[in-house]
Amino acid sequence: MNCRSALILGLAVVLVGCSASSSPGPRAVGGSLDLSTYSWSRGPVALDGQWTFEGRPIEVPSNLSFQGQPYGEGTYHLTVQLPPGDTPLALGLPIIGTAFELRINGQGVAKEGVVSPTPQGAVPSYRPRVVLVPPGTGPLDLQIRVSNWDDQFAGLGFPLTLGPWDQVQGLQSRATAWEALLFGAIFLMGLYHCGSFVFRTQNRAPLWFGVFCLLIAIRSTFYSQVLFLTAFPEASWYVVIRGVYVTMSLGWVAFALFLHRLYPSLTWRPALRTALAVGLGYAAINLIAPIPWTTTLLVPVQVTMLAYGIYALVSVARALRTKESGAGLFVAGVAVFLVTVALDIVKSHWVNGIPSLVNLGTLAFLIFQSFVVARLYAASFALAESHSRAMDRINASLERFIPREVLSFLNKKSITEIDLGDFSEMRMTVFFLDIRDFTSLSESMSPQENFRFINSFLRRFGPLVRDHSGFVDKYLGDGMMALFPGKPDTAVRAAVAMRKTLKDYNEGRLRGGYPAIRFGIGIHTGPLMLGTIGENRRMDSTVISDTVNAASRLEGLTKKYATDILVSGDTVEGLDDPQAFSTTFVALETVKGKVHPIQVFQVDLAEIDTGPPHGVLSGNR
Repeated sequence: MNCRSALILGLAVVLVGCSASSSPGPRAVGGSLDLSTYSWSRGPVALDGQWTFEGRPIEVPSNLSFQGQPYGEGTYHLTVQLPPGDTPLALGLPIIGTAFELRINGQGVAKEGVVSPTPQGAVPSYRPRVVLVPPGTGPLDLQIRVSNWDDQFAGLGFPLTLGPWDQVQGLQSRATAWEALLFGAIFLMGLYHCGSFVFRTQNRAPLWFGVFCLLIAIRSTFYSQVLFLTAFPEASWYVVIRGVYVTMSLGWVAFALFLHRLYPSLTWRPALRTALAVGLGYAAINLIAPIPWTTTLLVPVQVTMLAYGIYALVSVARALRTKESGAGLFVAGVAVFLVTVALDIVKSHWVNGIPSLVNLGTLAFLIFQSFVVARLYAASFALAESHSRAMDRINASLERFIPREVLSFLNKKSITEIDLGDFSEMRMTVFFLDIRDFTSLSESMSPQENFRFINSFLRRFGPLVRDHSGFVDKYLGDGMMALFPGKPDTAVRAAVAMRKTLKDYNEGRLRGGYPAIRFGIGIHTGPLMLGTIGENRRMDSTVISDTVNAASRLEGLTKKYATDILVSGDTVEGLDDPQAFSTTFVALETVKGKVHPIQVFQVDLAEIDTGPPHGVLSGNR
């Protein structure tokens, strides 16, 4: 979704809300509302228009309360001419701030809090309800005595509704269900993003957005149908009103931190510090100061919040030029939210007919920001997958330098886990191969031909080591050193397989006019240490043991005894099936590092099976 489509969707949400919420109908004039020709089939009637307050006209609903003053006490009055019939009627009472007594035709039918002409005797409280209109004929005389000595907004700030009992009760139930749905959706949204942060703590933008959602969800329970009082019926009005302002200010703080974490390069730190200082300071004042202090400071705080919202919109709009991820969605969401807030301000102070869309705008804003965070996570996952693929390629490349078997013997899963000095002790068969007369052979070739020849040779013979359950530890220029972790049989089979391959290899060389080559192989079995040596900037894996020296010495003795494969007595004794090989004792040789001489055997030219390592071989020793 791009910025244009997101903005169109957001404006569509506002327009739909406007059309759904507006319900033009009869309006009171001069303290009287004529419904004598009204049909209840059209639904309940909002008791909007001109009431009287202490004998003077006043617009209802309105937050102008007591003739433009926020504090005071007085009585609202409206006369309603009813349509003919005996339909049981009900009156839907919204929040009336901050205490009221309702009388219908002189009969007291509802009250909330304690109404008092002085602050000392007043007890604030509010909670919406539906009350049954006493049966009777003739007009309804509604008198609502109200007092407020605590809140900035008081009086009849929300519309009252009159109609058949089932219709009014249905409206109330639907309003409650809508607010419960709104709370649940936003609260779950917050839990989801906070939970996402728990599993990926590198980016804190989802955390602050989750906290913001949770605070907005909790704040929604203090408004309109006041769901908080349903869960905690004994809670006082002071808890509710402080909850409204504390969640508002802390929500602002969470949003500022979310914006900063989302686009750190585009945010202005003084603006962030101002938001944190004002938001946290106002929250602290709400918790410890008298309520009149908080309501007096509300307007300047709201102005500061609105200014920060415009700053956020302008800041992120800059991200559109640099094509930052999610900038279009963010701008669209903030724009929708600011439009609904502006409409609500206009409704509160000038045009009462405009429906309240702040909750709808808030939900649209949160949905847009959820898309932003989801896109952020998607980009992070895509980047992580890209890095993972790159790491796999790097590991695959590095395995050509450091065998995977080395990692497993060192109990490491990745080459990145290897540290200098890691080692493991075990028993293995060491295998040395060296090309005969390589020096004189290389003198007849150019450097390029030398590399081509060596790589051609090793490309043919290196895989035979892996085919027989071994791995090449090092290439030595004119040969290789390989290790076989299992039984020595695998190393001997590999040597015999190389002997056969060399025959085919030389036939090809001779056909191409190149001289045949020879090699020598030495094999010895014994304990060794495999690990890493070097320094922090450069290290290598290696094998340290006199077993290595003995295998290398045996390879050198192939020249002395004019044979191609020599194995030690320890290797022969360790064979799983010694009868499978044809070997001949050659001599006892003293090897550097060994106190006692070792037995030397040559592997005869008898044809044996060099197939799978665990196959059954036959031959004579």
